[in-house]
Amino acid sequence: MTVLSKTVPYTCYEVGHCWEPACSKAAFEICIISFIESCKIYGVVYLLTGLVRLKKMNLERGKKLLKDYLRSSCFLCVNAFGYIGIFCILRHLFRHINFLSASFLPGFLSALCAVLVERPERRSLLAIYVTNVASESLWNTGKEYGYVRSIPRGEILVFVGAMTILGYYFRTEKPLSRIIHSILQYSCRYFKRNFFPRFILGHGESGYMVHSRQASLASLSGTTCTKQLSWREKLIALTRSKHTACPHKRGCLLHFAQNVFNGFMNGFLLQLTVKVLPSIPRLIRTPSTLLRILRSSKNIEAGLFFAWFTSVFKGMCCAGRWWDGIEYPYHGALAGALSALGMYFYSAPSLASYMLWKTFEGLYENGCNAGYLPRIPGSVEFLYCLSTGYLFHTCVIDCRNLKPSYLRFLDRLTWHRMFEYNRHLLNSFGFESGKGFEYYWPNYDVRKISDAVKHMGP
Repeated sequence: MTVLSKTVPYTCYEVGHCWEPACSKAAFEICIISFIESCKIYGVVYLLTGLVRLKKMNLERGKKLLKDYLRSSCFLCVNAFGYIGIFCILRHLFRHINFLSASFLPGFLSALCAVLVERPERRSLLAIYVTNVASESLWNTGKEYGYVRSIPRGEILVFVGAMTILGYYFRTEKPLSRIIHSILQYSCRYFKRNFFPRFILGHGESGYMVHSRQASLASLSGTTCTKQLSWREKLIALTRSKHTACPHKRGCLLHFAQNVFNGFMNGFLLQLTVKVLPSIPRLIRTPSTLLRILRSSKNIEAGLFFAWFTSVFKGMCCAGRWWDGIEYPYHGALAGALSALGMYFYSAPSLASYMLWKTFEGLYENGCNAGYLPRIPGSVEFLYCLSTGYLFHTCVIDCRNLKPSYLRFLDRLTWHRMFEYNRHLLNSFGFESGKGFEYYWPNYDVRKISDAVKHMGP
């Protein structure tokens, strides 16, 4: 708690906006820069959204899409502009910089202003995203200072826990998370169905289809006769034919093999696409880079992950039908847990953490709808502000523990201004904030800084 009582006597120019002495000019500059970058970032997002909805697009929907695009761009702009502006205001009010006003309070208050600009339907997505990133950064900080110990491949356990719950609800009529549910049953529309029939799990194993099949088969005799077979007979039948309740047309074993192949190809192509698209400018200059991307082991690892995930999930659902003679939600829980072990081939801590947070969100929402938990007004906005404030705080106080991709995002959004903080002046808080910036010192206007800072410079 002693760190909260420490203060540094430097000005906001000496610590924060070191590239510009005037607070108003620095804030206005960040406003212009962040708006330009926000338009670029969200331009790609909303362009893809428009292409997906092209068939349903009309003048009214086009106007709404443009309005949403500008609103989202303003959201990011307010977040960046408000951060530096509030930082200066707090410095002038307190006459010093303390541990919280160095970055957390400006980040929290600017996020509060920004999230009120954004559309209400997007706030939950933003809150879960930044909370996911903040939880990773908090874990890294805990490891750095010895508060927690890392478990080798611990993301597999996290993913297994999340998929156990999500798999259970995926097989019920009311999914836990509409977003995760739609992702899991997403159909690939850009390839022929006979080659890529389903991108991940498809509609056949979803809870709605399960309930529909059970209702249609309930009137037929012999649909649950597999319950009377011995386990040896069930195993033989599983390898030779398909269960009457199975949604696929081929035998279960052949269906499993097809899912292995399709899953591998989908994962391989997805990973390849993710690597190729950002590298298009570099590929134009040096085409030989494409060969290195094709040879990347990550492509194989992603293929193995998808192959295991899709085939094991669907295979366990088939096995559950043969074993019990009818479909139960617990089949989805077991299938989710076993399919999640595919992360052994492709390490993705961010994905595991995101799925865990989405699970918590879904459980909380279900608890509120059932009346077991209170619905707290403004909780989504508060979670976003708290997580964003922590991320900005980590970026300034101890950026070594911030997720690299988010650090690059902040760097892009401010045109490298976040790296122009003079973190050496914040070392007195005890976090070695200047570590990694040993060779950086701002190019101050010597007429605008104190003698103490002059003597500290190179």
